[in-house]
Amino acid sequence: MKKLVTNCNNEIAYIREGQGFPIILIHGLDGNMASLFSLKEGLKQHYEVIVYDVRGHGKSSKPNSFNLEDHVEDLKGLMTKLDISTAHIIGHDMGGLVAKHFSDRYNSMVKTLTLIACNLIDSVHGLNKLMIEHQDEIEGFDKSESLILLLPYMYQAEDKAKRWFQNQLIYSRQSAEDSAVATRALMEFPVFNKDVVIKNTDTPTLIINGKYDPLVPIEVIEKYHYAFTSLQMIEFEHSGHAPHIEEPKHFLDVYSDFINTTEYQKY
Repeated sequence: MKKLVTNCNNEIAYIREGQGFPIILIHGLDGNMASLFSLKEGLKQHYEVIVYDVRGHGKSSKPNSFNLEDHVEDLKGLMTKLDISTAHIIGHDMGGLVAKHFSDRYNSMVKTLTLIACNLIDSVHGLNKLMIEHQDEIEGFDKSESLILLLPYMYQAEDKAKRWFQNQLIYSRQSAEDSAVATRALMEFPVFNKDVVIKNTDTPTLIINGKYDPLVPIEVIEKYHYAFTSLQMIEFEHSGHAPHIEEPKHFLDVYSDFINTTEYQKY
């Protein structure tokens, strides 16, 4: 793991492995780069893969206040410092929101966009709603502990999800204070104004959603598919909120087909 400094002396922790055209992986809210290690391993045989801790997460800087714009500029700074002019970008959960907003601002730097279990309309409400629905079960537990208790409701492949979540905690445990700041960064963004968030894009885009994902129901995605002029939407039949973890081989096969199909569409 290495660190580099982006804007305002913010340190970003990252790992860069493999050779080939670059793919950048962006993790979700309250997660860290460890959540994407297995995907990195599957991709680095054919690509250069960069995975990093988003501001306020993992081993990157954790300022007291930031917003989605900072996430976007951190990614721009990361690519600039690593001398990457364009890349495939994959975002899970909140990472998909960062990726889409980055693509809106720096379209020429994004060759393809892949959004995994990502709610572009409201990335926070789904989890809050789930926690309220099961408040009797999680009462007295902190957020990390509550997420473990909620695993059966969020993932179809519960054992895989549990190991995945534990590996993230081993790498770096998010404090309650840091979680609150990170969540606030998304809530301050005008997520309810779909005309602001869901800008039209011609970037080839792959949207992958789990059939049993309570945080991103398919009807939510159907509300904004119009914004993508080159879009593939695939629902994984045996997944919840982490299709790339619950069905890893299927994910790599689907992603490989997507990349091969779009290889000459955008430069």
